[in-house]
Amino acid sequence: MNKSFICREVRAGVKVRHTVVSDLDTVMSIYDYARMRMRQSGNASQWVNGYPSRNVILDDIRKASSYVIESDNRIIGVFTFIIGEEPNYSVIDGAWPDNKPYGTIHRIAAAHGSKGIADFTLDFCRNAGVNVRIDTHADNAPMLGWIAKRGFAFCGIIYVEDGTPRKAFHLQCDKI
Repeated sequence: MNKSFICREVRAGVKVRHTVVSDLDTVMSIYDYARMRMRQSGNASQWVNGYPSRNVILDDIRKASSYVIESDNRIIGVFTFIIGEEPNYSVIDGAWPDNKPYGTIHRIAAAHGSKGIADFTLDFCRNAGVNVRIDTHADNAPMLGWIAKRGFAFCGIIYVEDGTPRKAFHLQCDKI
């Protein structure tokens, strides 16, 4: 992966960079806020029991797959982007459109008062030179609405580690 992909301005004044351990408290507070917003929007069964935990995020940091979005030197969002095979996607009730290289967006969350985090994330991920996949819980209406508006194709249902279903989507990127 080239350095310009690792830390890059996605819009004027907004940059994406790898998450570092010193960001962890801020990142975890963003996830706390995201869990609260999920509950308020009627999504009571996604990200339960403290998921994502500090250990999950530390593992993402160690694997260099966790990113923060900054504006005015303040972290306004966080996401995970993994290029390569996603084990949960190997079995799908449905079908992926192709077997071309892809990256998967996971654990996307916005800080209180922040807007456009999902779009900043997608701008960044589309520049990786691979297709983009994402999944979400059927009760996550805000994310499902965003996915639909951004041109992702519904591909079917996948199951995450705990056996619960998620709607899975694929975005064909022009760069590959």
